[in-house]
Amino acid sequence: MISSGFVQPKWCTLGGMDSSLAKKKRRPAGRRNVVLQLKLRGPGVRSGSISVPDLIRICQEMQNAVSRQAEAVEGRKTIHPGPVASAIQHECTLELVGIKKGTTTLQFDIAKPQMYLYDQTLAVEIIADLASTIKTFGNGTKHLSNDRPAPGVLNSLYNLGGVTEMNRISSIEWISPRKGDRKRISAPLTKTVRTKIATQLSRPRVVSVIVDGILDMADFRPNDRRCRIDPALGTPIVCAFGEDLENIVYSLLRKPARVTGDGTLQPYAERPELIHIRTISALPSLEIGQGMFHASPSIEDLAAAQNIKPLKSAADLATNEPMDEDADAMMEEIYSSRK
Repeated sequence: MISSGFVQPKWCTLGGMDSSLAKKKRRPAGRRNVVLQLKLRGPGVRSGSISVPDLIRICQEMQNAVSRQAEAVEGRKTIHPGPVASAIQHECTLELVGIKKGTTTLQFDIAKPQMYLYDQTLAVEIIADLASTIKTFGNGTKHLSNDRPAPGVLNSLYNLGGVTEMNRISSIEWISPRKGDRKRISAPLTKTVRTKIATQLSRPRVVSVIVDGILDMADFRPNDRRCRIDPALGTPIVCAFGEDLENIVYSLLRKPARVTGDGTLQPYAERPELIHIRTISALPSLEIGQGMFHASPSIEDLAAAQNIKPLKSAADLATNEPMDEDADAMMEEIYSSRK
């Protein structure tokens, strides 16, 4: 068990900040912000303490939910192999800063060093969005038909709710600031809420999609008009269309086309298995560059064709993105070797 009297070493934070970075950018003492609280209730919850396996599982699934919501906000896929983008990790990684007594409450802050002003950072907005999602499932899912949470987000919340299946913890109350003000929003994640999330995950979703590719097949049967578009990346996608689109579909057979419509996504999938076409239009040929493949143009010819001009200064390559310590060390080594 971990109790609230435990003093955590500086190098042991869930946000992953190491001691050297903490020395460089240490926050002022006594000014820790709390952007998220998880209040635990259940027969196995003792005042101000939590078992290590439960703590690890809760923190891991909570962080996964925050990261997946950030991906959804940025329009990224929320179900994918590998880690989340480094920019999201930089903005949205949280660290455990306290365990309150009474009803055991885990308190989290943003791990990224920053000014201690109360503002709507990306992480705060995302945490508030997750609270609203959990609260919606607690109240009922009838308002989710038009704006369903991303499957990766729901999957992470479902996994977080899995802690309630062990009979030690019956409820995890997600408490966060409300968007736009200092008020708090509270949303309990219980077995019942988890069941509703599971039901939502098992249903197909309908999303608006745009696909570019070669229209390589069409079937004009009156009751089942279908065509197939083959994008540059990935497998072909079957599309359904109405009688009003027959002529344009026929004219675009084996030609580049852009399809917009409503795509049906199966549970846990990010790629539609069927698109109901709203509009379809011709695209400039994807084969325009084929004749140039063996022409072997020079670098100067390629630059002129793409209107790319030479850099006047290496400073043009600079960005405002902060570099981590490994990058700093690499740059120092490069400069020292030049001397």
